[in-house]
Amino acid sequence: MIPRLRFFVRRSRPVAALAAAGLAWLLCASAMAAAEPAGLPFAQARQRGVLVVGVPYLAPPAVAGAKIRTPERLDGVMATKLGEHLGLPVELVQVEPTLRASVLADGTVDLLLADRVAGQSAPGLDAADVAVVPAGYRARPKAVIRSDTALRNWRQVKGRSVCMSTAAVQAQALAAHWGAIVRTYRVPSDALVAVREGACDIGLVDDTTWAALMQFPEWKKFSATLPLDGPEAERVWLVRADDTAAGRWLAAAMREWQGQGAWRAMTGKWARDVAFDVYLDQEVPDCHGG
Repeated sequence: MIPRLRFFVRRSRPVAALAAAGLAWLLCASAMAAAEPAGLPFAQARQRGVLVVGVPYLAPPAVAGAKIRTPERLDGVMATKLGEHLGLPVELVQVEPTLRASVLADGTVDLLLADRVAGQSAPGLDAADVAVVPAGYRARPKAVIRSDTALRNWRQVKGRSVCMSTAAVQAQALAAHWGAIVRTYRVPSDALVAVREGACDIGLVDDTTWAALMQFPEWKKFSATLPLDGPEAERVWLVRADDTAAGRWLAAAMREWQGQGAWRAMTGKWARDVAFDVYLDQEVPDCHGG
């Protein structure tokens, strides 16, 4: 089934960080089978030995010898955490939006991550055979600008260079709406380096991750921003509607994440990783010194 979709679906290597979790699952598989009730979620994944998660975007692999960089979205982190709950390693698969329902139905993926944007429809989210489980993460694009900027509102952005990662489709739409020159980069740290070095007037990241990034002293000089604008995007999981066990399990897991402060931890780590990426990537001093 997967080769048939090879031109529409791009796969990543299994998440290496879960090797230990996979070993733990192998060691306790017999005990789990005996102790858990019937109607377990993701039976196909358990049989396969890997949880296959469809995501909207996978960054192109870095060129040979290049440093690994933090991706824009939290999809990989979310999938990894879910796999840890299940005791399974994870494989990420890039899925075109129009194929969401079909790859769920034919078992190419076990579940998908998608964005539900307020006031907008999206392929797969309204399909009768697809169940939508809110993940509890909502975000809107937020501007990263030098603190001494004269920019105060979005009307002033027309004709300015606004930079973001290729995966940040909401940010791209927002910048284009205000007549900005949209520039995309493979990963967010590249866009933020461009802002710090003066090649971009504005950078855009999620407002949730913006708040965490601005906690670092080196970002104080780039902590100016613009009023939030554009619709909010909610991250959701998609599973087969007839897999009620998976839907119930996911909903319970997301309530647990919310109660444990999982999103604060994920965005905090993202900010630390991206700040370090920028530190390593920046080739010239910040524009205007300092």
